[in-house]
Amino acid sequence: MDLVHDKAFEEGMPALRLAFTPTPVGGKTPAELAGYIAGKDPVSKQPLMQEIVGHLTRPLNEEERMTGLVKRAKKRLIGPDTAKNLQKYFDDRFWSDQLPIIMPTEERVAAMLKQTHHAPGEIVGKMRVTGEREAWEYTVETVAVNAVMAGAQPEHFPAILALAASQTNARSSSTSSMAAMAVFNGPIVEKLVLNSGTGALGLYNNSGALIGRAWGLLSSNATGGSVPGHTYMGVQGNPMASVPAVFAENVAGLPPGWNPIHVQKRFKADESVVSTFSGCQSQNTMMGLRDEDWEWVLKRFIGGLGSPQRGAKLLLIDPAVTPPLLRFGFDTKEKLINWVKQNVTTPKVHYWLDQEVINYKLGIARAGSEPYATWLNLPDDAPIPFLTNVDVVVVGGSGNIRWSVNECGYSRSVRVDDWR
Repeated sequence: MDLVHDKAFEEGMPALRLAFTPTPVGGKTPAELAGYIAGKDPVSKQPLMQEIVGHLTRPLNEEERMTGLVKRAKKRLIGPDTAKNLQKYFDDRFWSDQLPIIMPTEERVAAMLKQTHHAPGEIVGKMRVTGEREAWEYTVETVAVNAVMAGAQPEHFPAILALAASQTNARSSSTSSMAAMAVFNGPIVEKLVLNSGTGALGLYNNSGALIGRAWGLLSSNATGGSVPGHTYMGVQGNPMASVPAVFAENVAGLPPGWNPIHVQKRFKADESVVSTFSGCQSQNTMMGLRDEDWEWVLKRFIGGLGSPQRGAKLLLIDPAVTPPLLRFGFDTKEKLINWVKQNVTTPKVHYWLDQEVINYKLGIARAGSEPYATWLNLPDDAPIPFLTNVDVVVVGGSGNIRWSVNECGYSRSVRVDDWR
């Protein structure tokens, strides 16, 4: 209910008449869905169709006829108080991640701001909770406030600003509980001692953890606070979103011919760059591939994770796993990526039975959008190559021949030095 009221407010219609049906609608039989329509609004307890007709025909009242701009009151400072009371103040408003924070005093924020030539009031970017919600602007000072709260140090600030400039939301509000991650390349890796080996995606990475926490807090607070059931709708939540994984690519572990990801994205090798990935929902790991059946295993492993509707995968490959890949002919990342796009498929009948595909692709397929319109008319056993967003990053400590496939899609790369 809060989510719908928020949406009406964001559209400039705070007095919009609203009616509600039970949720979810997925997985219900036609009879159950018909019962929703014939039944009562679960909020107002009124007969649903009668309520809708009344909303559409009743004359507007004075509040509903109001015009003009709806403004949010925002104040820059709050008054002094004890550390305990201030922590509770932030927690109660979901301005924190419900963990202890460093209070963003003017002095601490000013120390962050000294690390960039950009003005405190300069707009860094916009974020929105989901694609259907209002986009909120945030400034350099807003980013600094969240960096202080996360416990980041001033030397981390240009990297955090670059992440903010990617406009990638690490607290996406999808009901499917998504997360985000970021990969750094270039001189910034050595300067901030970002981990690219053992435990790189975890908390064994001080700078990465602090930068990731700052990114997560900013993503919450730049969009109005990440409040469960209100501005955060992840049904189960996602442990990958608690502190977004921020790590470095293991450039020393790249085999000849494999470029680091920032070079693949058309940056120079000696530039400091952060690349972001979003829509992360799950990760699956396996051991190295064998010569006898690597094609079958690779197709099954990569294609078996997540919904084909999303069409995105991030392959995180340990340096110890690259020798067999080279042996299979993948002497560049691009060759591996292209093989995955062409060969990881799902039968047409199963593609069109996936609930997310039904939700997001069936309508546009029936309207003639390609390639979905063609896929809709294929034989049931025809293979559909559903992956369009595939990337490869080399990371890990080579303690085993394990690597992972992640349900993540590339978002954007940003040059760190632009934010010094």
